[in-house]
Amino acid sequence: MQPKLQQNEAAALAGKLQQAQEFTTEQFKVEINEAPVAETAESRRGLWLWGGALLSLTAVAGVQWWQFMADSWQSGLLQGTAVTALTGLSALLLARFGYREWRLRRQLKMRQQWREKSFRLQQSMQFGEAYPMCQQMISAMSDTSHSDWQHFEQQRKAEFTDAELLQLFDLTVLTNIDKTAELQIRQAAMQTGVAVALSPFALADMLLVLWRGALMLRELSVLYGAPVGKLRSLAMMKQFVKTVFFTGAAEIAVDVGADLVGAELSGRLSARLGQGVLAGVMVARLGRFAQQQLRPLPGAISDKSLVKQVLTDLVKRLAPGATAN
Repeated sequence: MQPKLQQNEAAALAGKLQQAQEFTTEQFKVEINEAPVAETAESRRGLWLWGGALLSLTAVAGVQWWQFMADSWQSGLLQGTAVTALTGLSALLLARFGYREWRLRRQLKMRQQWREKSFRLQQSMQFGEAYPMCQQMISAMSDTSHSDWQHFEQQRKAEFTDAELLQLFDLTVLTNIDKTAELQIRQAAMQTGVAVALSPFALADMLLVLWRGALMLRELSVLYGAPVGKLRSLAMMKQFVKTVFFTGAAEIAVDVGADLVGAELSGRLSARLGQGVLAGVMVARLGRFAQQQLRPLPGAISDKSLVKQVLTDLVKRLAPGATAN
């Protein structure tokens, strides 16, 4: 009886193995999801369209100006000389402006490459790549960071990996710069909040926020050794436009201010003071955004603590019954 059972079990096992070895083509169908290239193609098409339109306008303007120069020479020697000299001076200034913007854009691109490379090095245990990169980063920093570089050199050891060297550079060099940047951001947020709270006109609010935010961007860029140009500032101003929009809308300012400050505290603030608090918070967030773009190494920079400090400072300064510092 037992051998018969064993034969039945062996037959059942053989049947299962035979079923496992028989596959159909349906089991090997692989669904390949196509990449969403429609949006990329559309954006490239729009870029080419705007680029072609700008190039066409430039060509038309160049032809018109060339004709104007020819007519000026026919009108007289003095007028032709003046127009030609003005054209040459304008071309030199434009070339200088373009070269400066290209060089500044290259510096910001280099910082992005440093952040990407440091992320790769922090995930490895290799040696030899971090120290040359640290030398490049310190050479791009301001002169005030050279003393921190000496501390970095004193603490650096040959057995440190690239990840440990980057961590040491962050702690000894970038930490002090981050503290200075945070002080500048808090100062800009405080000045903006007080100015908006005291300003009686919405247009003046926007101009004040725009001016102080642009000044803060220049200060932070110089601090991190990557002065931003006019064109790059426009890219950062995309985030800044939101600040101006929120500042100009009184109802939104009061509602969002109630969410940020809290219902009990917002009851102590008037509409104008609420706008000042909100403007200061938005400028602080803009400063954090610029700091992340200018920093050569990625860091765990959170704007929650900074916003909380800015809120505390502004409320102490603007709340009714607060004493002026």
